[in-house]
Amino acid sequence: MSTSTQSRRPLAIAGLTYFGSVLIVGLPLMYAVYVFFVDTAILFNLNLGAAFLWQILLLAAAFLIGISVSGKVAERVLKKLS
Repeated sequence: MSTSTQSRRPLAIAGLTYFGSVLIVGLPLMYAVYVFFVDTAILFNLNLGAAFLWQILLLAAAFLIGISVSGKVAERVLKKLS
């Protein structure tokens, strides 16, 4: 068995970076995307506000967009730190 001698970034720094990027980038972006989706639905008179399933689908789409963007931001920050 061989042991790897590569330097690895500590788990605490990576965790804090991902958590910070979700709080700073992900959640505000998720809120903005959700508001955009709802306002677009209202603009086109789709009446999605009454359907609970549509609200969950819009929230899930906004969540996925926010988390994916915050993950990319965290990766770039970690690359600059290393």
